[in-house]
Amino acid sequence: MAAVAAIGGGLLAAVASVGLAEAEVRRAEDRRLGDEAAEIVAEVQGLSGEALGALVAEELHELEPAGLRVAVRKEGVLVGGDATLPMNAEGCTTQREPREMRVCMAVGGPWSCAVATGAVPSLGGRAMGTIVLGAVVVAALIGVIASRMLAGWAVGPLARLGQRIGDAPLDEAVDLGADEGVHEIDALRQTLRALLDRRTEALRAARLFAAGAAHELRTPLTTLSGELELLAEESLPGPALGRIAALRAITGRIGRLVERLLVLARVGAAEAMRHDAVEIGEVLEELAHRLPAEATERLTLSLEGQGTVRGDESLLAVLCENLMHNALVHARPAAVRVVLREEEETVLLDVIDEGPGIPAAERARLFAPFQRGAAAGPGEGLGLALVAQIARAHGGEVLFQDAPRGTHLRVRLPRWSPRAAAPVTLAVCG
Repeated sequence: MAAVAAIGGGLLAAVASVGLAEAEVRRAEDRRLGDEAAEIVAEVQGLSGEALGALVAEELHELEPAGLRVAVRKEGVLVGGDATLPMNAEGCTTQREPREMRVCMAVGGPWSCAVATGAVPSLGGRAMGTIVLGAVVVAALIGVIASRMLAGWAVGPLARLGQRIGDAPLDEAVDLGADEGVHEIDALRQTLRALLDRRTEALRAARLFAAGAAHELRTPLTTLSGELELLAEESLPGPALGRIAALRAITGRIGRLVERLLVLARVGAAEAMRHDAVEIGEVLEELAHRLPAEATERLTLSLEGQGTVRGDESLLAVLCENLMHNALVHARPAAVRVVLREEEETVLLDVIDEGPGIPAAERARLFAPFQRGAAAGPGEGLGLALVAQIARAHGGEVLFQDAPRGTHLRVRLPRWSPRAAAPVTLAVCG
């Protein structure tokens, strides 16, 4: 719209420019004709006879190649030149009859001189087109530049507000900045501030409830698991032992679910996270050493760097453990390969298995809590959700990568390197 308005303004400016240019051309032509007429009147003053005739003949000879016609009169009587030129008042006029021409008259005492050109001066079609086109192009460029600058100035407060909202943490009070004097933006800022404050309180309450509920469940589940273990050691009939074993399995699943809920609640609480230097390579090696023999035989661990990141070591261990556990369980009995490498400012962790794979249509939703694939085995559906949330909490991401066979998951985390210590200068006094 700004460009269209600029072009319209350019057209109006071009029309005005053409009109002004036409008028200026006509004035220049009038000055030329008037100067010629005045010069002749000045030269004939005091002349007569042959001298006068010779002068008039000379002027006619000089002006004829320029397409000008001259009529010199004394007291209204033609002395020489074109008798068809009219006698007018001093100045310039356009004559339509017998043909169109521009006539300028100069008067000095009894003498008068008319100088005429056969065509009324004009810019011409090509010159007019050039002026119009140039004016439109210049106006359009100025309009586009000005509209961009004005738009940037107008939406600047809104863009800054959006930046603050985008950078806001989930569980902390959001600083939306001070009012900037734009009524509409300031009103929106107040509304968003109230909304975000309510959201923050709701998230905190939800996390506290989840953490509290999981914590309260942990103790009775531990007690129940211990009692079932004691019952299993007693001399009971075979069917009873079988039911006790089933109850112990169910209790174990509930216990793992509670532990994962506790981790999930902790990931969302920034104040509960540690920020230490963590080497992902060491975490992977420690996890691999704790695997059973069957899983160790199927696992290939390739460390092409230590993968130092900054974050919470226990949460990052949960991330690595969930990735390895999911691959080893769901790809059984296929091989699993874990590759750790570094690329400039990024640490890449790839977990690749040769199992049945996951359809592309199911991949995105598996990062949400309690979501499981159609062909997945038993589980709570929290593994990949934990991985995704822990990666985001550390400024990274987890994505499915296309693979010719099986499943390929890639985690990207910001690489961290300690700053070089500043040199210390010791002053020796003595």
